[in-house]
Amino acid sequence: MVFENATKFPTPEGHQLKCPPPFSTYGFQKLATEYFVKGAFEQYKLPYTLVRPFNCIGIGEKRAVSDKQIKSGNVSLALSHVVPDLAQKIIKGQNPLHILGSGKQIRHYTYGGDLALGIRLCIEKKNALNNDFNLSTKDSTTVLDLAKLIWKKINGNKPFKYICDKPFAHDVQKRVPDVSKAKRLLGFEAKTSLSAALDEIIPWIEEQVRVKGI
Repeated sequence: MVFENATKFPTPEGHQLKCPPPFSTYGFQKLATEYFVKGAFEQYKLPYTLVRPFNCIGIGEKRAVSDKQIKSGNVSLALSHVVPDLAQKIIKGQNPLHILGSGKQIRHYTYGGDLALGIRLCIEKKNALNNDFNLSTKDSTTVLDLAKLIWKKINGNKPFKYICDKPFAHDVQKRVPDVSKAKRLLGFEAKTSLSAALDEIIPWIEEQVRVKGI
């Protein structure tokens, strides 16, 4: 989200200093935190490493604690995270499937196990000291293509239909990180495909729907 208003794609580390700051309070808080970290280094010489994980996906997410339910069609959203919410709506039989926004939003869905490795390398590698890294898969996926992939894995060849709902405010349309720096300095590369990650995630969500955990 520090790259909320990015103008260069793929977006390299450092571009957050050149593009307009985030309009959302969520994004601005993240950018401000990076400045606080750098300020602690400048004033007190506290070493740091800035890590920016992109769209972490994996098992283990439960229903968020909230004072209100957010509906998407006839199904309450679990987390407002796109992978578990799309999967649970399809598992619960929503048809046509409700998608927030146009579905053309571009994201990089990165498997949590790959991100864990990247974070470990940021802790261990000397090259990471006082540096910042985009940790992400190199593969771009639209929300609509993600929805179609999850639909096919759950419903097979059943015809896919969808409805576009009003998106959240500050719904970033394009988020494409440059991952070359992490590969060059850390030897990090996210290798788990979206399809392989979903093969692990979907059965877990199916079980959570069955036991009403999501």
